[in-house]
Amino acid sequence: MADIVLQNLREPQNTGSGVADYVYLAPVAWFEDHGIKCPKAPFNDPGDEVVIKEAHVFKDGKAFVRVDLAPENNQLNAPSIGDLMFQKFDQSLEIFIPGSYAVVHEFAKRILNKPLVVLQKDSNCPANMWYQLGCDCVYAWIKMDFTTGTTKEGKKGYKGTVSYTNGYIQLYGAGIPPVLVDSDES
Repeated sequence: MADIVLQNLREPQNTGSGVADYVYLAPVAWFEDHGIKCPKAPFNDPGDEVVIKEAHVFKDGKAFVRVDLAPENNQLNAPSIGDLMFQKFDQSLEIFIPGSYAVVHEFAKRILNKPLVVLQKDSNCPANMWYQLGCDCVYAWIKMDFTTGTTKEGKKGYKGTVSYTNGYIQLYGAGIPPVLVDSDES
């Protein structure tokens, strides 16, 4: 068994709350075999055990899709679960996709019950820190609930919860993730 090495934590960093107002999602089927990357040895520097340093490899014509979210409605939580000595982090990314229109309803239909890899950028944009939910052997899954709100108040759209259980928070550190280009853009 390897020795446990801990670092002193004397100067907290990136203490502002929140995540970005968009998320990247990709079905597992869109990746090449062994194309989903996760942290791997060697672990030479502090933090290496949780940082993904290799870029994901997609099948031709595939990449992450970007989904813009309602501002100030999105967050990542990771409470620990399980018995002592068997604990993991039960990660949940809560997002809100605004609106009611055919394309968003079709998106919800197609993304439900599909294993995913999800990247969520931290709200500290200059830090370029991305949280990754899903990995090569344990995937992320999304649950989506639609609401119209009332005519007096509320919001219309899909509240989504991306779930992923793992022993640590994963950070995608392999540069800017590839995103599908909209068909009306070039």
